[in-house]
Amino acid sequence: MEPLTERQARVLRVILRFIEKEDRPPSMRELAALLRRHVKTVYQHLLALEQKGYIERRRGRICVAPELRRGGRVPVVGRVAAGTPILAVENIEGHLDVGTLFSPTEGLFALMVRGDSMIGAHICDGDWVIVRRQQEVENGEIGVAVVNDEATVKRIRVSGRSIRLSAENPAFAPMEFDTASSNVRIVGKVIGVVRTMQ
Repeated sequence: MEPLTERQARVLRVILRFIEKEDRPPSMRELAALLRRHVKTVYQHLLALEQKGYIERRRGRICVAPELRRGGRVPVVGRVAAGTPILAVENIEGHLDVGTLFSPTEGLFALMVRGDSMIGAHICDGDWVIVRRQQEVENGEIGVAVVNDEATVKRIRVSGRSIRLSAENPAFAPMEFDTASSNVRIVGKVIGVVRTMQ
């Protein structure tokens, strides 16, 4: 990367601070307001930053070079049952910084596991599962399903009009539902597990 002028470095610092605070890049107008400069002046600075390799602009959005990022922050939206389903309330409780492990982070969220029905898949009570938001998974993949507004992590299989949620612990019986019913839906695929060791 080429060295920056003092003004270009200031613009870059403002962009990075905004992303850290808001978890998204600033718009051109927001950046102009923060810098107290005209939009045309800000555009020239962004053009210089892009030419020097510090940012990219995609569809009007500012994308910072990977080496400048502090890692994507995945929103923590609650807890998920690995046993009997528990209430799934999507209130963001904080952020889990796992951008260096799971990229891109768009569409990801984290859930804390409660219960031991998935221990055979090495998903234990107290683990964090990283989930990619999607409405379908391949048969046999581990995903998060919502049953009557309660979330659970299970191995999922769909066959015709039947959806089967299977545990990875012989103490738990599989759950089967009719896909035509509105009381069950797939909300994501588990793509990773984060565990803290004590």
